[in-house]
Amino acid sequence: MMEKKITHGFELTRRQEIKEIGATINYFKHLKSGADMIYLENEDTNKVFNITFRTVPEDDTGCPHILEHSVLNGSKNFPAKGTFMELIKGSLNTFINAMTSSDWTSYPVASTNDKDFLNLMRVYLDAVLNPLIYDDPRILQQEGWHYELFDKEGEINYRGVVYNEMKGAFSSEDSIVVRNSTNAQFPDTPYGFESGGDPDAIPQLTQEKFADFHRKYYHPSNSLIWLYGDVDLDETLKIINESYLKDFDDPKIEIRFPMQEPFNEPKKITMQYPLGDDMEIEGEYHLTLNYTYGKATDSYLGTSLQILAELLMNTPASPLKLAIIRSGLCKNSMIYVRADIVQPTIHIFLKQIKKEDIPALIELIQNELQRIASEGFDKKLIEATLNAREFFLREAQMQNFPKGLFYSLGSIGEWIHGGDPIDSLAFEGYLAHLRKGITEPLYENLIEEAMLKNDHRSEIVFEPVPGMIAAGEERVRKELEEYKNSLSEKEIEELIEMNIKLKEWQETPDSEEDMLKIPLLSLSDVDTKASFNEPIVEEKEGWTLLKNPIHTNGIVYISSHLDLAHATIEDISWIRLYTQLLGQIDSENYSFAELNNEIRNNTGGITLNTQAYGEIENPENVMPKLVLAGKAIADKTPALIKFMAELALRPLFEDEGRIKSLLLELKSGAEQRTINMGHVVAITRMLAPISKAHRIQDAYGGLGYLHFLSDIVNQMEGDMAGIIAKFKEVQKRYFTKEGLVLSLTANEELIPKAEKELDSLLAQLSQESHAPAEEDASPAKIKEGITAPIKIQYVAKGGDFREKGYDYSGKMMVLGSILSTEHLYKELRVKGGAYGGGAGFRQDGTMFFYSYRDPNLKESLDVYSGVAESLRAFNVNRREMDKFILGVISTLDYPKTPETIGTEAAVNYITGMNKELFQKIRDEVLSTNVEDIKAYAEMIEEVMKDNHYTVVGSETKVKEASALFDEIIPFIKK
Repeated sequence: MMEKKITHGFELTRRQEIKEIGATINYFKHLKSGADMIYLENEDTNKVFNITFRTVPEDDTGCPHILEHSVLNGSKNFPAKGTFMELIKGSLNTFINAMTSSDWTSYPVASTNDKDFLNLMRVYLDAVLNPLIYDDPRILQQEGWHYELFDKEGEINYRGVVYNEMKGAFSSEDSIVVRNSTNAQFPDTPYGFESGGDPDAIPQLTQEKFADFHRKYYHPSNSLIWLYGDVDLDETLKIINESYLKDFDDPKIEIRFPMQEPFNEPKKITMQYPLGDDMEIEGEYHLTLNYTYGKATDSYLGTSLQILAELLMNTPASPLKLAIIRSGLCKNSMIYVRADIVQPTIHIFLKQIKKEDIPALIELIQNELQRIASEGFDKKLIEATLNAREFFLREAQMQNFPKGLFYSLGSIGEWIHGGDPIDSLAFEGYLAHLRKGITEPLYENLIEEAMLKNDHRSEIVFEPVPGMIAAGEERVRKELEEYKNSLSEKEIEELIEMNIKLKEWQETPDSEEDMLKIPLLSLSDVDTKASFNEPIVEEKEGWTLLKNPIHTNGIVYISSHLDLAHATIEDISWIRLYTQLLGQIDSENYSFAELNNEIRNNTGGITLNTQAYGEIENPENVMPKLVLAGKAIADKTPALIKFMAELALRPLFEDEGRIKSLLLELKSGAEQRTINMGHVVAITRMLAPISKAHRIQDAYGGLGYLHFLSDIVNQMEGDMAGIIAKFKEVQKRYFTKEGLVLSLTANEELIPKAEKELDSLLAQLSQESHAPAEEDASPAKIKEGITAPIKIQYVAKGGDFREKGYDYSGKMMVLGSILSTEHLYKELRVKGGAYGGGAGFRQDGTMFFYSYRDPNLKESLDVYSGVAESLRAFNVNRREMDKFILGVISTLDYPKTPETIGTEAAVNYITGMNKELFQKIRDEVLSTNVEDIKAYAEMIEEVMKDNHYTVVGSETKVKEASALFDEIIPFIKK
């Protein structure tokens, strides 16, 4: 039996090796405060700290979410209201954020620098345990909500960062459907409330309720502290105890989520969702089927349900998905499992249905579930699905996400509901359980128990309502008008005075004394030498091989960039559509179901997509590429090559009915996905007339591509033969060996054998040569308004600084950071109420300003016009300047995975980025000073004078501002 050891008030209660992830888990209890702590000990230098609280929503005001924002606005030891932004711009963090779920709130930070890691941890602990929210109501007013009024005769509005964020969330069809489906399954528990906040309810949150919520839930005894990586444990525990936890006593109060009593019978519910003003309701109904089953602490239940969902609907071979597609009763369908909540829940989402087809669709799904439960899943499908899960777990490669944070967030559900976090980390046990489904009816029994025989389920029909958003905005306007009319003259004066004082507070810089309290690294802590991975370059006959001999845990990564110089902009859209159909239609040697199983059984995944790269020294030379990539365990390399070729080169376009169904599903999915990326759409559309790269991006992933899909769907009823012919043309013309750049990444000893296997892929590529495509005419440079069924705006403005005679410099990275974290942050978010915004300056000469989930339109354009003047007044001391530089260095030095290294090698070779240029950019960043930044004011002013912008926004707001636009178009094309 392990001897219990006490270190700095923490008692080590358990210690266990987890071989699967190369770590040892240590369980601690802080004896005085009652805090739980886990230290996942290993040699990873990307260290993670996270503190999570159980947060139980008590109504729809979004108090958990607003509190998450608010505690980072100053604390006892770090009172500057801009503390959070100071950490973003002035640390070497590899991750810094906060997040609110249905029943918990987390505050994670990560860094590879020891000193920086402890600095970040100190500030975060102080923020959550000692925030200034009790004594300063302006924090709630800014982050949550307040009545905005500056003029007695003016219009009163709601303002607040979270208020506007949730207006955006409540505009998303998918968000509306997911939220209401979860709430309906838990009408008598806190899951029936919106933890993020319903915009209609947020204004009911008072300062008293706000403070009480923190007092109740943000006690260390209700927290789980998470440490990960190569941490100095003694020093870390000492800081946590002596600076924070020793001041708290354990109240011995346990906070748990109540269970929802199972339904006596299934529920049938009808709800409404907003449809675009000019859209027809025919075929626009949505349906969800929701099943709540078991408990979060039931051994292996959550992962078993996740695999069940994969088997049913999340692979091309999934039988329920196939039945739905074949029926033609809906245009899009998906499945989602919430395994981290107290009672795991399965949601099946069915989109764009005719009202009269809803009963038939429900019956079809019920019958298909019964058939699968009776006849069983294809064992090859089960094996392939489990192999894909196992590869992911063993590779443990999280792109741009600290591995320790992935482990932390993945185990929170276990902890908050009384389970053991090790259950989600030591995956050999649950993989063995999941593999029982190959020889036993594990998943078939789950269908019976969790779905067919389960009364705790619901059918929710979502009825489309055109003009619902506009009607809601008018209702809120009238409510606000009535509220204002109810105020006395004195109350109006007091409200105006409150807004004036709030604005003054927002505009007043934090004192130097408070700023100096925020711990900061020195530039001397930064390596002046850039880290640049140089591949071994071998020029072959007509193509190039890049070898990256690095440690990959025995995995081979292949990233091949095929040249598309002979493709027009329209061709790019067709090529992208071709790539999206692959794996979902039969190939020459396999059915699509068989091919899916083979790929998952033999590889870690194969992808095919389109990209566009600009040459560093000559940005006008834009190079579109078709990127075929895959990965596998080394001895499976021959199979990887075989299936890369089968997937990309040998699809059959024979099943027109299936292709039609897939096209409808692709269009449906693209609509919501593209709306959710409104800021990217606005930036891309704004830059398209200026930049060929952005025209190409619009054609394969932006609004241009969405409209292309709409045209294809309209075309397919009368000219399916023409569509098939175009796919075959792509197949023949765009998989050419000439100009290929192929990156091979593996352990050094594995590369020679893997290289030999490449010959079989190269032999199957076309040997033909094609002349470059003629340049497409640039679209007109217009002020574009794009109307969407949303409640907020995405506002982008920018241009080409090279056109004005300026060259790119690494100093522009610092400029972008300064504008994003200072001027634009304060004007767009703090004062304007937008959820976010920022600035970008790219090596191709493009620059842009943008806002995200913004209540404003013209006001944000005016903010951009004022950027140059703000830069002329820019003046900070050396310490503050170093802070901005450190923030940029953190992005340059982010740890890279082997797969990322291989992909970047190819991109760097294609664009001409080399070690010298990369070092030059780093030198420019490190040498940036105040005068450099101020000097950019003239450049920005010249670009802003062109007054070139694009806005994606609500139909009401954009049309009200119609005089600002040369053209207004709908987001959703009929």
